[in-house]
Amino acid sequence: MSVNASDRFAPVYAYLKGETAENVCLRYGIGRKELERRIGEYQHLARRAAAMESLPGEKISRNDPCPCGSGKKYKKCCMPLHEEIRKTLPRDRWLKQEEKARKKKFLEKEVQRGFDLLLSMDFGKAERLATKLLTEFPEDDRLHDILMTVFMVRQRYDDALVIARKRWQVALEERDYYQEHGQHKRDRDDTVVHFYSPSTWLEKFWIAQRAGSYSKEFPEGNHPVLKRLSAELMTANDVKRFPQRDQEGYRVRREALDSVIEQIKSYGEDAYPYVLPLAYYFSWASLFVPEVIAAPGTERSLRLLAELSMFRFPFFAQMCLKHLEEAGERSVPIIRQVIESHKAFDELKVGLILVLGNIVCDESFSILVELTEHENPYVVNWVAQALGKHQNPAALPYLEKARERLGELSKIAGAIRELVETR
Repeated sequence: MSVNASDRFAPVYAYLKGETAENVCLRYGIGRKELERRIGEYQHLARRAAAMESLPGEKISRNDPCPCGSGKKYKKCCMPLHEEIRKTLPRDRWLKQEEKARKKKFLEKEVQRGFDLLLSMDFGKAERLATKLLTEFPEDDRLHDILMTVFMVRQRYDDALVIARKRWQVALEERDYYQEHGQHKRDRDDTVVHFYSPSTWLEKFWIAQRAGSYSKEFPEGNHPVLKRLSAELMTANDVKRFPQRDQEGYRVRREALDSVIEQIKSYGEDAYPYVLPLAYYFSWASLFVPEVIAAPGTERSLRLLAELSMFRFPFFAQMCLKHLEEAGERSVPIIRQVIESHKAFDELKVGLILVLGNIVCDESFSILVELTEHENPYVVNWVAQALGKHQNPAALPYLEKARERLGELSKIAGAIRELVETR
């Protein structure tokens, strides 16, 4: 989009970000009908751009599934817009769009192959594939993700950290540019790559940083039994042996590996160097790490559970938080330590904040009250929900102050409403 077009749609961007129509019209000196006309024009261009993104790179039947992924038949979805584009777009531009569609289809297929190679633990092929594709598609975050996962598996934590830090910074620049200009900095006619959010790369940054730190805190020794047991635990990733998925997949694997897990737990903290590396990338084996970490019941185990919960892997993070809740008030000072450190990663601590809401005591209430002054609205919003669970009207002045500072965020408003009713 040109600079002039960007200026033309500046009122639209302001309106879409939540500013009232009255304020937008006043600030940009346009009438309400003109604003509505520009919104309609913007929506038409957005639909047209979305349709161009899904242009088929090869012949497609009217009754085939639409390439946009909606699940509808092509004739009932993007075909009319594609036909309109064919009529109005210059031939060279149309050919360029078809080439883009072919490249995108090729990339999607190769990226899926890369993730399948990771799943089958063929890390050498996954690394070679990602490295090769990055020469042609250097901005695709999925390829960086595949390469980073290989580095984590091979315990090349410094290399993984370099990738995560760089991609996080790129994602932050992209977000800031979008907020200022209303369009993506990396949007180009030939863009076929996929970008991750800053939050996703922040999480991966945290994982790589913790992995490097834990490798020094828990250096792997030469314990033959623990080596054998951790290798047996890795068989949970064998999808041929365990084809089951979701909750059933977890249950079947847990039952089959029960004796292995219990033996590992019997070694207490000595098992940490052998099981922690399994937690650095999401897999079936990683789901059994939290209960091994929790088994000793020490302050160190609670601290590790708090830090590992910030990995935010599905089910894995919930298991870490569950063990912290079960430890009750013993967890609270440990959670405080984790929350007060590593400030750059605060948005990953929402799970810990919610645990403080479920452990009702003076110290957890005090921590949550302090967090109402946090600079990040996302964090404060979840703090409000956690405070609401304490049902303590003493939280009202702090929540009202947060609302005055940050605006009418949903969870802050809900917590205030609930506490007023209980007062």
